[in-house]
Amino acid sequence: MEPENAVSVALYRRWRPQTLAEVAGQEHVTRTLENALARGKTSHAYLFAGPRGTGKTSTARILAKALNCLNGPAPQPCNECLVCAAITAGASLDVLEIDAASRRGIDEMRELRERVKLAPAAARRKVYIIDEAHMLTTEAANALLKTLEEPPATVVFILATTEPHKMPPTILSRCQRFDFRRLSPAVIRARLEQVLGEMPAEATPEALDLIARAAEGSLRDALGILDQVTSLGEDRVGEETVADLLGKVRLGALSEMLGLISRGDTAGALRLIQEVDAGGKDIAFFIRDLLAVMREDLLQGIAHGKPAPASAVRCLEEFSKALEETKTAAIKTLPLELAVVRVLSGRPEPAAGDEDPALRKVKAVWPDILRAVKEVRPVTFGYLSRAQPVAVAGRCLKVALEDSFGREALAQQGHREVVEQVLARFLGGVWRLEEG
Repeated sequence: MEPENAVSVALYRRWRPQTLAEVAGQEHVTRTLENALARGKTSHAYLFAGPRGTGKTSTARILAKALNCLNGPAPQPCNECLVCAAITAGASLDVLEIDAASRRGIDEMRELRERVKLAPAAARRKVYIIDEAHMLTTEAANALLKTLEEPPATVVFILATTEPHKMPPTILSRCQRFDFRRLSPAVIRARLEQVLGEMPAEATPEALDLIARAAEGSLRDALGILDQVTSLGEDRVGEETVADLLGKVRLGALSEMLGLISRGDTAGALRLIQEVDAGGKDIAFFIRDLLAVMREDLLQGIAHGKPAPASAVRCLEEFSKALEETKTAAIKTLPLELAVVRVLSGRPEPAAGDEDPALRKVKAVWPDILRAVKEVRPVTFGYLSRAQPVAVAGRCLKVALEDSFGREALAQQGHREVVEQVLARFLGGVWRLEEG
């Protein structure tokens, strides 16, 4: 991938992949295309389906280069020959992109049917990339179908769509289909770190985590957010800057909220909701982010063979209802506040049982430990607030966290050291924090 030097060019355009190997998170697609190109078994029509910002159009352009590269056809275009350079610059007469959202009528498709009869001007094949293909009118789709049924040998169609279910079955049946997946936060974050490595800018790990989650699987959106926050002129972009830009709360606040719920602290949860609202954050965004984290935790647990806790399912149900009610609520915080009360009301108290005295001592001062951690490093507090002390072995405190995100965070040296220093202050001696 060759980042462009022009500062005015948006990051997502400067970092657009130029080979199939550079397409992030779609190995199931790129591997199949590479194999087909290597064997010379390519199709005359493709359908690239999937959410926005996942690489459909970029992959279509790369495929056009791979088919027409003067050193190919090859699984990876050279990106140096005249044909590759023209396609990259968007100047090739033989690779045409059509936006079906604006050119969706019968006249445009009739014009296309006439143009495909002409031989390529300079390339080996003419490639038509039709974006948002589901927007074609019925008449236009029928006209396109005629060409797909009997295409000239020198023509390849690549249809891209975010809504494949709206495509006529007759067109779907004539295309080789590839489904693009939403990118995981880990894949997006890795690409953001790669981009930052080539920029005169820095961002904290928490800021990158927030961007990766806010993008909701779209690398293009993630790069757009990064472009915005780095243009603010800060030496090092922090989580608060990203949160303010997006109208979201910091990830630590989400962890803090779920920690309060897991401990049954109704008053604390209601107080945090008021803090979020007073900070000017959108409560609907807050609920959506809470639902995303809770869903991820639930699915992670099920994937590792744990039964779905009834309390977690109830939380998801109540918060989903609150999100819907927020749209019409006169007091925007009220649906979430009522959901918290409903979830935590009538919650049974944990049985006392025979508990280790050392663990009982830790639990007695746990609220004070949490407050002290919050004063030292609020982000660490957000993760620790979701942990429960479960065992003490010598001066090793073991805590339990159900969510993988919190476990990974507290395993990081910076977060762990903060907690261990606070433990030493309250309990004396040198302490170690471990997952129980």
